[in-house]
Amino acid sequence: MEVVINLLIWAHILAFIAGGSNSVVGPVIGARMHGASPEVSAGYFAVMNRLGQIGRVAMIVLLVTGPLIMFLRYGGLGGANIWFWVKMALIVVMLASIIFGGIQSKKAQAGDAQAGTRAHAAHRITGLAFVGVILAAVLAFN
Repeated sequence: MEVVINLLIWAHILAFIAGGSNSVVGPVIGARMHGASPEVSAGYFAVMNRLGQIGRVAMIVLLVTGPLIMFLRYGGLGGANIWFWVKMALIVVMLASIIFGGIQSKKAQAGDAQAGTRAHAAHRITGLAFVGVILAAVLAFN
């Protein structure tokens, strides 16, 4: 069983890295889009769309492996401390900002400049929440 749990942890960490890359790269790309030519913007949107696909798969992996790890390794949520719940709250913030940012990004691709600004803000919120999730995870499981 320990091998299964370790493989779940490995998949969880890989998914966190893959999904977290969006939190780092998204704001960088978003900041460059404002003055970009239509051709360059199209390239940026293509990269963001691909990262979004990877991020959605990563989030599914995280949402499946996280509870499995908690129940297989720790027997459930009974021993979860405050930092675990802070981490969960920040994950909710991440999910909400990812969904909002994705919707706004699609609107921006259709030409809505205000939506691009909102998508950029959502990416920043996601990035801050991502940093908080890492800190809370360290404090929760240390």
